[in-house]
Amino acid sequence: MKLFNKNNIAILLTYLLLAFPFFYFIYKFGVLLKGYDDANSYLILFRDLDPKGVPAPFNMRLISPILIHLLHGTGLFYITECAIDAFPAVDKSYYFSNIFFNFICVTLTCHSIFLTFSKLGFSKVLSFLSGVLYLLGFGTIFYMFMPGVDALSILLFTWLLFFYQKKSYWVLPFFIAFIFQREYYFLFFIILAILDYIKQGRIKYFIHIFLASLICWTVYFLLRKYVFYSPRWNFNTEPGSLLENIINMKLDLFTMFRQTIMTMNIYFIYILILVYKKINGFKIDSYHFYITIVLFVQITILSIATTAGNNNGRYFYLATPFFLFLILKELTPMIRIEFNSTKS
Repeated sequence: MKLFNKNNIAILLTYLLLAFPFFYFIYKFGVLLKGYDDANSYLILFRDLDPKGVPAPFNMRLISPILIHLLHGTGLFYITECAIDAFPAVDKSYYFSNIFFNFICVTLTCHSIFLTFSKLGFSKVLSFLSGVLYLLGFGTIFYMFMPGVDALSILLFTWLLFFYQKKSYWVLPFFIAFIFQREYYFLFFIILAILDYIKQGRIKYFIHIFLASLICWTVYFLLRKYVFYSPRWNFNTEPGSLLENIINMKLDLFTMFRQTIMTMNIYFIYILILVYKKINGFKIDSYHFYITIVLFVQITILSIATTAGNNNGRYFYLATPFFLFLILKELTPMIRIEFNSTKS
């Protein structure tokens, strides 16, 4: 399937038109509420590109800031009255550049989901709907469009996931990039690669991915601790402090899980499909379901250890293309069975 044939361009334009209202709504009415410190740090980084000016780990996520800084340098800016005007400390031009950049990344992610899923053998209709479902995800609307760097992170992860499914070593450039974009994905692939190695017949590729993830995580950790050091969140690089936070947990778990559940609409669709198939006697892929549980436990423990509890759902949402992939893996055989039975 060619990337730039007429049909694919038409689908890209469709996603662009579907995403545009979200972009304009966020730009027109979005505000930085108390506690949204990530965005404040990123907006400074977009402007100055000075890692010393913001605390770690924000000062290490440099790929998006560089691209947004360059976008801002083009002078592209839409002047209109916005809710962000009530926050004079926020540079509105960089705010616009970030929102616009995220809009482009979300659109490209939708299209990349369509392309990669189609290339992995799923129907074009289901692949297209997967892109639409990502656009309608809670985290896409409330996190990916808002100021931050994760819109690009999920775009890169979509292609990384594709190359992983193809057992291609083109994953390696993405791993290197994630050292300076979003470190969570190393933890994701540490889990996925070792479980796939056990499940899929001890294929060496999965060990290589496990080792690459571990090495990149180690490089990231050392850079954060010694090169991009800042005192504010330094306790998150101290094993003793992380263990202490787990043992003597001070987080409000009810609030943490309430916030997490709110972000999980796409994951719950996956669960509902499993329940429907189980009730109606269809075979389900319990292995991948267990992987999602392990991933959820992993990110929850990490959130507790780093005292980032209310961000737990946002972190889990970073794996959304994987959940969409699992949705299609469950739907495809069921649709084929239903179609064949109808045909008979």
